[in-house]
Amino acid sequence: MGLPIPQGRQRDVVYLAGEGHQVVLGTAGTGKTVMAIHRAAHLADNRTRNSGPTLLLTYNNSLVTYLRHLGDKLPGVTIETYGKFARGYLASQNKMGYNQIAGPDQRRFHVAQAIKSTAAVYKPNKFFDRSNDFFLDELEWIDGNGLKTVEAYLDADRVGRMAALQPAQRRAVWVIRDNYLASRKGGGYRYDWASLPASVRESLATDANSRRYKHIVVDEAQDLFPEAIRSLAEAIPEDGSLTLFADYAQQIYGQRISWRSCGLKVVKAEVFLDNYRNSPEIARLAIAMAKMPHFADSADLVEPRAPQRAAGAKPTLSRYATREDEVKAVSSTAARVGRTSRVGVLARTRNEARKAVQGLSGVRMLHDDMRRWEIDSGIYAGTYHSAKGLEFDVVFLPFCGADRCPDSDAVAAFGYDEAASRESRLLYVGVTRARAELVISYTGQLTSLLPPADSGLYQVAH
Repeated sequence: MGLPIPQGRQRDVVYLAGEGHQVVLGTAGTGKTVMAIHRAAHLADNRTRNSGPTLLLTYNNSLVTYLRHLGDKLPGVTIETYGKFARGYLASQNKMGYNQIAGPDQRRFHVAQAIKSTAAVYKPNKFFDRSNDFFLDELEWIDGNGLKTVEAYLDADRVGRMAALQPAQRRAVWVIRDNYLASRKGGGYRYDWASLPASVRESLATDANSRRYKHIVVDEAQDLFPEAIRSLAEAIPEDGSLTLFADYAQQIYGQRISWRSCGLKVVKAEVFLDNYRNSPEIARLAIAMAKMPHFADSADLVEPRAPQRAAGAKPTLSRYATREDEVKAVSSTAARVGRTSRVGVLARTRNEARKAVQGLSGVRMLHDDMRRWEIDSGIYAGTYHSAKGLEFDVVFLPFCGADRCPDSDAVAAFGYDEAASRESRLLYVGVTRARAELVISYTGQLTSLLPPADSGLYQVAH
């Protein structure tokens, strides 16, 4: 399949200077992925001045599969996730053995052990009764920002944490971190995924070999932590280039950092506002979401502008008496629509996505082990995370009731405001995956993370 053709000023981005740091900000539907893959192809083309081996990078394995589907004949371009890049580089330096990265379950176990051992040497304190997810998130933030000492942690401006930790609490977190590292090492794990960027930077600092890639292009760059971005900037030669495509309204992995805080030398960020994907009605819902209070603290947030497509139907909002009724309606309607359209059924968790399509045959799950991307009609199901960067003719977003969104575990871990801030961005991702039709369903009361039912943005089904 041929690549989508860049439109208008998108072509200018493809041919930006092939040296230094470039940042392109665009809202959902502005064609960032199209520009990224054409940019990578251009930089790898031996007819281009200063061409060379190029890495096209993203965070999400589902998106890697999609990018390979778009550009499966791109000589000189490697397409992979940041995790695979980091693991491969460390292996090339003889610093990565078999099964040395702690996965989520192992990491959760060793963090729980660390919390327990740390609390035992402190006076009884409710701080240690916080959800393990809170501490998992804080340790990931420390690694993601490349903080090496407790002093650096105490001095750091903790962007993304609405309720700031006091110095004594930060010192306790650092003790937990030390105990976690010891527990993890004792379990045979040299790394976890969050620690890889710092390890890559440490290795690059003493690596005198020629860099493998002359150019690196990153799609959905807002998902990477600052330390990962710094490592990419250091993974190119002096005459190479790093191009980052990002949308902070879609941020779901990182911590709402700015490029300046990553130490990048960006003269001017290119900004794209025109939405080429969503119908006007779907785009208006996304615009309304971007104006809600939980989006107000996003660094470099670019407000969406009117779409470039013809008018269609308003998003459908459906309320059901029971979750069983909701599942039955979503699965039967998705099955019917999926005969002629590419359908996405998206939810917070993989289990919820499976539940929404239970009983249906031929459903293709969006997951880390995807090996190919289908272009024909049918049903895809997965999490908001796994749908990052993808698009569908019709999208179903089930379980959008106030009792499920924001998630109670997230509220317990981070407090309502912070959980709402994180999950409103997840919903934004789900909404903006839809090209022509969007169906949102719920039981009980509609989540407050979406505009209300009487906002005029929906056609309300009764």
